[in-house]
Amino acid sequence: MGVVQDIGHILLPVDDMDKALAFYRDLLGFRVVGKGSPVWTVIETKGGQLTLWRTTEIPKVALGPKGDSSPFEFHVENFEAAAAHLESKGIRVRRNEAHAGTIWDPFGNVLRVHDHVE
Repeated sequence: MGVVQDIGHILLPVDDMDKALAFYRDLLGFRVVGKGSPVWTVIETKGGQLTLWRTTEIPKVALGPKGDSSPFEFHVENFEAAAAHLESKGIRVRRNEAHAGTIWDPFGNVLRVHDHVE
């Protein structure tokens, strides 16, 4: 039997907590569930938690040879509706394939968005 019970949190670097909350809470719909200090805030959705970590040295969260893929994938009910909403708010959206795409947060972190529509 393994010793790990679950994933505690995943850190996401940001350099402005107010801007991060405007994006992740107000636009994407995460709930704030913990604030330890001005340096970190825990946000969650039904699938898990992220910790927004304020730092002046932001290593961009991105993968792939072009830096345009992500270790994070957020599920949405309808990708096209979500993409249209995000674009209307000035968020860059790249459609990768049917029902999936890539967005960038205000700090340059790359995030995948995907739905399960057949």
